[in-house]
Amino acid sequence: MNVIRTVSLRAAVLGSLLLAACSVGPTEEDINRALEDILASVNGEWTGSSTGTNPVTLAFTLSQAGNGAVTGSGTMKETNAVASVPITIAGSYQRPALTLTFSGMVYEGKTVEGSFQGNYTTVGGVGGSLQLTAPGYSKALPVLLQEK
Repeated sequence: MNVIRTVSLRAAVLGSLLLAACSVGPTEEDINRALEDILASVNGEWTGSSTGTNPVTLAFTLSQAGNGAVTGSGTMKETNAVASVPITIAGSYQRPALTLTFSGMVYEGKTVEGSFQGNYTTVGGVGGSLQLTAPGYSKALPVLLQEK
């Protein structure tokens, strides 16, 4: 009885492997093409988050023109703030370089402008530094921006 069970188990495993080998799924080329399509544009919804003692979260939508100019709008909220604030975004995307300027930000009670530069080379997001500036004020926050 154990011999029959072992043979049946081996046959089932072999059959499963053959079916898996014959199944139709995306090829490596299909996957690479889909990833290239995602990275070709920054149009769509994005999120951002920083780390540190008073991290910020961003939620925004970007629109990219044919010449690479980028505009957008959304919200920003620092952890210690009561509410989020509306922000506007301007910049450019010349693959892979993404450059964004965030206006309307409020951080630690100061109205600041945020500047970001990074290379969008992976669907995992764009990491970099969000440089916050105002007259007499400058602070860099490590941030990860991700397309939804």
